[in-house]
Amino acid sequence: MRILAAIICVMSFALLSGCDLRSETAKREMEKFTSSPTPPISPAPTEAPVAPTDILTVDTSLEGPSISIAGYEQKKTATCTKYNRVMVNGDDNTITIKGACSQIMVNGDNNQITAEAAMAFILNGTENTIKYSKYPNGRRPIVTENKSGNIIEKTGNLTQLRK
Repeated sequence: MRILAAIICVMSFALLSGCDLRSETAKREMEKFTSSPTPPISPAPTEAPVAPTDILTVDTSLEGPSISIAGYEQKKTATCTKYNRVMVNGDDNTITIKGACSQIMVNGDNNQITAEAAMAFILNGTENTIKYSKYPNGRRPIVTENKSGNIIEKTGNLTQLRK
């Protein structure tokens, strides 16, 4: 009888230890850590194609000398004849740049720049405005804005630059 009672106790213990009394509680706790369904990935918006009239063909193998414009409250015109780099250093300048440039870098504040075309714009100041009218070889420019508050915009055909 003792042996039978011992066997029943061992069997009961084995049966109860195999059951998870907290299964519903544990299930609710684990739901906290499971992620919600992932929303579907929407495709990135595609940019409108560049109009043929906005393309300025340029030989990118030419690399002319850098053009530097420095000063305060300057009103100057520069021409990129050989895919030049242009650096504007100063504040409150009004600059007109003709031709296609490889890069236009602005180091200063409150500059107003009207450019025909450039492959890259780098802005290291604030409250600068750059307006451009063409895309060199149909490629949109790369804009690097190291300080905020600048305006870079594509405008209509700036025919006055060609005159």
